[in-house]
Amino acid sequence: MQGAEFVRVMEQMISPQQLETLCQQYAPRARTRRKVSSEALISSLIFHQLQPAGTLAKHGARLHGIKMSDSAYSQRRQLLPVELFDQIMQTALQPLADEARHPESFYEGYRLVGVDGTQWSVSNTPCIVAALPKAASRRLSAAFAKLRLVSIVELGTHAPLAALAGPSSQSEQALANALWPRVPDKSLLIADRLFGTPYTLWQAQRGWDGRDVRVLVRVRDNLKAQLVKRLADGSALVQVEVREAGRKVDQLQLREIRAQGVAVSGKRFTLRLWTTLLDAQRYPAKTLARQYAERWEHELYYRELKLDVRNADILASHTVENALQEVAALVLASAIVARLRVSAADQLKQPASRMSFFKLMLATQQLWSTLQFVGTSLTGAQRLHIWEKYIEEVRETALLPHRRERSCPRVLRQPVSSWPRKTDQPSFEGQTQIEVVHI
Repeated sequence: MQGAEFVRVMEQMISPQQLETLCQQYAPRARTRRKVSSEALISSLIFHQLQPAGTLAKHGARLHGIKMSDSAYSQRRQLLPVELFDQIMQTALQPLADEARHPESFYEGYRLVGVDGTQWSVSNTPCIVAALPKAASRRLSAAFAKLRLVSIVELGTHAPLAALAGPSSQSEQALANALWPRVPDKSLLIADRLFGTPYTLWQAQRGWDGRDVRVLVRVRDNLKAQLVKRLADGSALVQVEVREAGRKVDQLQLREIRAQGVAVSGKRFTLRLWTTLLDAQRYPAKTLARQYAERWEHELYYRELKLDVRNADILASHTVENALQEVAALVLASAIVARLRVSAADQLKQPASRMSFFKLMLATQQLWSTLQFVGTSLTGAQRLHIWEKYIEEVRETALLPHRRERSCPRVLRQPVSSWPRKTDQPSFEGQTQIEVVHI
């Protein structure tokens, strides 16, 4: 078997027995013995996402040594239900950070995780156009239909912990509602204003079902909250009503933090945050206001997923079901790179955030190609030597300098609203100033 290193890392996420069991439960049963099993087909699809060029059939043959045409792969993929990929992600996606080895991934014992959404463009095939409506633009409908992906990510390592995709007509909150039970215990969930509503937080707490999951979320200024008690650090305990279908169904006790600051560009900003970390002495308001900036790690994860792993404007699949499979395979591929990233960072005794996702992926592709050509003829000492060379290559090419505090303006190249027009790319360095506003 070729691609043994990929298989080894994938088996760390999901064992062959687990994958076989899921395929037996969800994949259709074959009347005759198939040339490529469902398990091999799925691993080939994930392996395919991590290759710089080539077809699924080519990469499947490289991985498993079995040749099959591209059309045969396409027909086989049509038989695999999307539910199978959802179950694989539920089993395979796990936290990677350890508090002792990766303290930057935790805050006061809580694992830092984020929730956010993005969209993918899909091809204009008859099957997709018939199933997915296109969004309206200023003049006509959009060029491509969209799929929406919502994911929960370990912010320190960029490891996906849960993900769900669906048509863009499904809101991020609706997709996230199915992911709340998958948030790891003892986590601090950081989210933007889209998730900062009483109803969404109420749904999330119901999904956590009493587990120790806390939240830090930005909220809009027009949301009403009843003041309960002012705290010494400037924050306050508040109560907010949860309303469903126009009637009150519950109320939440939260801690509100208001802050204002000056970005490194000199631009002033304000923050209004709600959190379920109610102890002002243990969790100071100013520290939490700064901690909210960790949410941007989720945006960096989506950049890695869409520009480094996929690196194409639209998905390659020609049906909605195959496109959902492809998105799931991309998420699982990013989880494999995250494992390699954490492993390399541990060997170099550096935070995982200092490892360039793209350059690490390039070094890994070179490693897999080398091992493909040498096959199984290497001794243990020779394999160890190749691994040491790989780590040295990662140190020289993928280890980034310490991250600077910098800011770029939020403008558009072709504005469609009141945003200022972007004509250049200024960048500012320095340290963001932030102060708590007493409520």
